[in-house]
Amino acid sequence: MCKGAFSRKGLLGLIAVALFLYTPLVALRILYPLRFSAIVKEWAEERALDPALVAAVIRAESRFRPDAVSPRNAIGLMQITPMTGGWIAEQIGYTDFTTDLLFDPATNVEFGTWYLRHLLDRFSDIETVLQAYNAGPGKIEGWKEDPGAIYPATTLYVRRVVDSVWIYRLYFRLPFLARITPLLGLSVAERRSVG
Repeated sequence: MCKGAFSRKGLLGLIAVALFLYTPLVALRILYPLRFSAIVKEWAEERALDPALVAAVIRAESRFRPDAVSPRNAIGLMQITPMTGGWIAEQIGYTDFTTDLLFDPATNVEFGTWYLRHLLDRFSDIETVLQAYNAGPGKIEGWKEDPGAIYPATTLYVRRVVDSVWIYRLYFRLPFLARITPLLGLSVAERRSVG
């Protein structure tokens, strides 16, 4: 009887420890979702970008919702406007561009990573690149002359991206963390289609 009670207590203790360790992972997954990781990794590598940076930008832009549309008509995971999408398509030789392609996760990440690489080549400093991605590259010259003119929303955006990069690095270095936590808020069919 004593032995059985010990086993029961030991089992309950193990369950409590498992829940204690697992609950923060689930919370992390809710706060920092990661979907389409294969697409993110593929295009980040193609563009010589840190996949964690790309994932952090996607989190800040759309929270990994491919159907996201902003009030300024920015579309998809990386929130690309139709005008910027058309310009990127010209730059990379994409001949059949339509705005609807920006809803496709692979195309959106292809275009968004090209644009990030373009901005990185132009400005080199990651915070400046993120400012340009958020507010447009035309604003950067004026902000260099008057740093106090930087939009508060842009400053917040840069902090949000920079502060979440380390979590996405953890996901990419330890992929089992993303696999052992549920893809919350997705249907079974959506979970199967997520990379």
